[in-house]
Amino acid sequence: MTPSTQRLLLRSTPLVTIVGAALLVICRKEASPAGLERYTFGDRNPVPAGLDDALFADIGFIAGYGLVLGAFVVLLRAFAISSTGRAFANYARAAVLVTLVADATEDVLLYLSTYTWPERTALATAAAAAATIKWCAALLAVLSVPGACGALLRWGWAWLRTRLGKETHWWHKVLADEGKSAVPASLTTAETTWAKAYHVPGATAQPDNGDRDDKDLPIAICLSGGGVRSACVAMGATQVFARADYPVELDADAADTQTQRPPRNTEGQPKLLDSVDYIISVSGGGYTAGARLLAVQPDSERPAESGKSLLSQRFGEGSAEFDHMRRHSSYIADSPSALLSAFAQVLKNLLASLVTLLAVPVIVGSLLGYLLANPRFPIAAFVPVGDPLKPQELSSYPDDYFLALTNHVYPWWAIGFFASCAVVFTMLALVIECVSEKREAWRIKMTRWALGCAMFGLLIFAITVAMPELMHLCASAIDIDKDGHAQSAQKATGFLTGVVGLQYLAAIVAIAWKKRGNLPATAPSTGRWKSLFPPGVFAILIVLATLAALAAVWLMVLGSFAAGIFYQVTLPRHGAIGGIRYQELWLLGLVLTVGFLGFADVTSLSLHPFYRRRLASAFAVRREVPRGSATALAAPYPAREPTWLHDYGEVTVGKRPEFVFAAAAAISGEGKPAPGLNAVSFVLGAKHIGGPQLGWLKTEELWHAATPRLRRDMTVQAAVAISGAAFASAMGRQNKGFQKLLAVSGARLGTWLPNPRFVANLRDSLDHAAAGKSDHHADTRWWPQSLPTIRGAGYFYRELFGINNRDARLVQVTDGGHYENLGLVEALRRRCRLIYCIDGGGDAPPLLSGLSDAIRLAKYELGVDIILDEDGQFGVGNLAPGSGRDFTDNPSLAALNSRVTRGLVAKGTITYPKVAGVKGDKGTLIFAKAVLWRDCPDWLLTYAAAKENAVFPHDPTSDQWFTEGQFAAYCELGRLAGTAATQCAATLHGVD
Repeated sequence: MTPSTQRLLLRSTPLVTIVGAALLVICRKEASPAGLERYTFGDRNPVPAGLDDALFADIGFIAGYGLVLGAFVVLLRAFAISSTGRAFANYARAAVLVTLVADATEDVLLYLSTYTWPERTALATAAAAAATIKWCAALLAVLSVPGACGALLRWGWAWLRTRLGKETHWWHKVLADEGKSAVPASLTTAETTWAKAYHVPGATAQPDNGDRDDKDLPIAICLSGGGVRSACVAMGATQVFARADYPVELDADAADTQTQRPPRNTEGQPKLLDSVDYIISVSGGGYTAGARLLAVQPDSERPAESGKSLLSQRFGEGSAEFDHMRRHSSYIADSPSALLSAFAQVLKNLLASLVTLLAVPVIVGSLLGYLLANPRFPIAAFVPVGDPLKPQELSSYPDDYFLALTNHVYPWWAIGFFASCAVVFTMLALVIECVSEKREAWRIKMTRWALGCAMFGLLIFAITVAMPELMHLCASAIDIDKDGHAQSAQKATGFLTGVVGLQYLAAIVAIAWKKRGNLPATAPSTGRWKSLFPPGVFAILIVLATLAALAAVWLMVLGSFAAGIFYQVTLPRHGAIGGIRYQELWLLGLVLTVGFLGFADVTSLSLHPFYRRRLASAFAVRREVPRGSATALAAPYPAREPTWLHDYGEVTVGKRPEFVFAAAAAISGEGKPAPGLNAVSFVLGAKHIGGPQLGWLKTEELWHAATPRLRRDMTVQAAVAISGAAFASAMGRQNKGFQKLLAVSGARLGTWLPNPRFVANLRDSLDHAAAGKSDHHADTRWWPQSLPTIRGAGYFYRELFGINNRDARLVQVTDGGHYENLGLVEALRRRCRLIYCIDGGGDAPPLLSGLSDAIRLAKYELGVDIILDEDGQFGVGNLAPGSGRDFTDNPSLAALNSRVTRGLVAKGTITYPKVAGVKGDKGTLIFAKAVLWRDCPDWLLTYAAAKENAVFPHDPTSDQWFTEGQFAAYCELGRLAGTAATQCAATLHGVD
């Protein structure tokens, strides 16, 4: 369908809807005589009065609801932007057609079985089966109405917000130019995937000749992930970099560098920390990066007094800022009240998540229970609750009503019909495949029809057989008595309390156990079981087991509510249809539940806000000197001061360095990354957010276009928390299966941010329409013209089922370690020629798994080769535990012999591919690892030798409650690593 055809259909929907509604009103009464349902479903005595007129009037009634439902399906199909939504729209369209055909068939069969061949009972059975198909398909078709209304309201609200705003075409300003392609003309298209991976705004511009001098390439400091452990290591290393002079020999022209680099500090020579081009941080490394960045920002309320400073002038040893960080290293909870608050946050989020999860089965169960009990829908294969009525009992019930309390065989005929059609179409597909290969289009069409028939057969089975059976099982389990209530409310309360308690415990264990693999001590593992399955399948099986357990609870709630409503409605009271006890309260509860689902923000009901606030309490400070005092204090940022990323995300003196907070975006379905990776690069900075796979957005312009809820996640503090969102419902390469528990419990640290790909699709679609182009290959989706106001219950279910469509308006963003934990790939993506990589990760010794992952990822996504030195002063073997000299002269430290290393730094040679456009194609990696060096200070070695510190320096990332000893030990290790890194750089360039 071309865009012009679609626009014509959309313009005609109001008129079509009005005409259809008019036909419904005109024909409804005459098409529904008393006793018609009883007559249709088997009780043929007597014939309803005016049946022939009713069948004729039903033609207009069928046409009426066909036009109305068809119009809503057209709207739904036009405004559905996700693959799931469009697939549902296709099934809804088919359901409308099935409903129309089944209804018309029912009328024909009723006429034939009444006036032409009344003795043929098969016709009456077929008519009832057609009616069953009609009602089941109609349930699916009617869902297009709320779906289309929701999509239309969303699009209309977005259009209105855009028109009322100052910018009517915000998408053009928000999208960032990805820069000139790095692909030289001489290269073939075989490496364009690598070329796209280098697209970073501001980092991809090429000289006119297409080459770049190696001395023009930037320098980066990478701070790895690893929670507060990595933050301490990064702080120690950056303290060394803040004292180390920047070697001007690294620049192409030392004289010109004086104007390019930041102003000289009090010691005259620019410092390394102030002079590098990038500081790229991941997770815990971002704690330190964010702390240093916020420490140099002036006080917005007193800018003249706070002044500006260099990065190197803050967080020095003995400074007020560093002392504040030391005193708050146990940032999650440093007191009993704070610990209780943390557990209360988990409980609050768990309850909110369970309400979101179970609200849907409550609503759906209540509606299905009422529909199955209603005399107009006698489609259940058997009575869901209680025993079927006996013939002598029917006289106590009003006409038509007993149909819900009797068994029916017609659903089985309906199911058999679609099963037969599926078999026939499958056989036709096989025949076409055998006869001719030129009929492939017809074979595909037959296969699709077979699948469609199977799906409708399953739909009828679910409504008429599976749902009544589920209601029967749940009614038996909760022992519904004659008043329609559970005999023991304590049982129901106990069950729900048990669900909450077990889920709460599972969430706490999942959070604490996330990094269990970092512990060197061995424990009973699942390795034997995992060996029975291909790689990655074991994690999938865990996910399926978790979802199966959740599905069992979900179905039990669904069946229990449906059974309760059915039982109450089918209780006869004085010969009338029974009502629902406390009906007003039920309706009020349903309205409040729907309102909660529609307006609750899933990020606000997760641990992300709590995590962000706790991180800020420990790391978001700046120096203040009270009036009349000579003593500097570290003043925490007030909650009323949002640290907007575009304002607070840049240094206040000079233009360097640029801070990059590396995160990861979860993508599933079409366009998903390689198996096992499960995430793509997504970074946050003062100028841009996004990544090469999804595209880039300008941070400040996006802030203006975003809604208030989204803006809360566009601060420096939020960027630090997002980059460190270690546990979430999607964990990239660290997916273990239990992350679904985190989705249900609300113990999620990630968030949902605007998707650059959606903005690009919106721009292209509107530009295409404005140009008047019309072709069959154009994207005909009507993209909403604004970003979501809230991240409602739909995003919760996306997290639960791992639905992360790459075209969605928002994308789920989590810990950068879910993509790559060092930040090394991001530095290579920016073509850095010298990279200081500070690794405070907790790799299980003797492996350097974090570095290995980064090197492999760089090879396959960027075409970069990194070769580490094998021997010499900076050989990679020096980092292996046990490579250091034994403590033969100090028996008290002999226990460390298997843990100490010969060095702290490994040097590597970076080779860029031609597609990167780097002249000389070489760079240098200085990799500094937090390992137990043989020449550490005696106090640090003594600390490591203590029995309680047997895992040092590999304390698990889940340990976010650092003591004074841990803080001091890891900071000192960072200083040693930073010193070794500067010494390595000096030897490379001949700098003293």
